Amino acid sequence: MVEVKARVRSLLKAKAYTDAIRKAMARDLQIAREIQMGILPADVAAVTCHSPLEVHAIIEPTQKVGGDLYEVLRPSDDRFVIAMSRGRESRRRSSWSVAVTVLRTLARHLVDPAEILRRLNAELAAQNPRGMFVTMQCLVFDLTARQISFAGAGHHQLAIVSRGRSPRLACVSSGRPAGLMAFNPIERETLPLEAGDTFVLFSDGVPEAMNGSDDFYGEDPLMAVLAAEADAAVADIVKRVVVDVHAFANGAKQSDDITVLAVRCAPTAG
Repeated sequence: MVEVKARVRSLLKAKAYTDAIRKAMARDLQIAREIQMGILPADVAAVTCHSPLEVHAIIEPTQKVGGDLYEVLRPSDDRFVIAMSRGRESRRRSSWSVAVTVLRTLARHLVDPAEILRRLNAELAAQNPRGMFVTMQCLVFDLTARQISFAGAGHHQLAIVSRGRSPRLACVSSGRPAGLMAFNPIERETLPLEAGDTFVLFSDGVPEAMNGSDDFYGEDPLMAVLAAEADAAVADIVKRVVVDVHAFANGAKQSDDITVLAVRCAPTAG
């Protein structure tokens, strides 16, 4: 009997310890989630106010510490910098918080998105004992020159929806994720900024969303949604993409953050 009681006490202590660990982990995850959401732009509409650009974004985090972030900056009246990043290491909140801080500083002074990402890469790679790194897609809108420049560091392509054309993927990342190595061959692409164009950025949580059969959502359904919603408001486009991803998953557990951002140059611009 004594041995039984001792064993019961031992099991109860083990359960109490396990419960305490779970509560501590849940608390840490909640704090990390609050930090992540706190880094996001507080008021995108205020940033784009009195400009021809309209921006809307949705981020749906997983139950784990997510790694997705986006940023909308206005270094000057006629220049906007929009970026989406994804942390790629176990302490993701460290990598993306550092990356966004550096991005905000560089965007004030640099007009070339490739140079922004190359400098960001150099900053992350210089002192990086934990091996943190991020993927990033960076867009610079120059409203005076009526052009948009892109550069990607290991991030997924973005989609462009133009009047009278099928949606298309653009801006293949020319460089590796930022922070891995000091040298990163990131190059810029530049296109005319046409009134009515919509640019859609998304994290890999969209094409890599899975259903119960372990099938991936992929790119084709995304492009079909963008084609069907081409004339919709940017907020509706973003919501429709997220809804379609969830419909495909059909209740399967979300394994990654789902982040979608759309920006449109209004037809009345210029």
